[in-house]
Amino acid sequence: MDDIADKKITELPSILSIQEVANFFSMHYLSIYRAIHRGELRAYKDEDGTWCITRSDLRDYCDQHLI
Repeated sequence: MDDIADKKITELPSILSIQEVANFFSMHYLSIYRAIHRGELRAYKDEDGTWCITRSDLRDYCDQHLI
């Protein structure tokens, strides 16, 4: 991952929703949901059942899937 992408990730909140991650990548939220279910992007559900992605998990995903 390049320095620009790393800086952008650092500026994000520490916990992100599927929609926030989709906005970050300019993708449809279903693409992020599928990545979670394929095991490519780590996520967890909070007490309300909402999917949450940590900033560090997003960084790991970028390191593994982006050039």
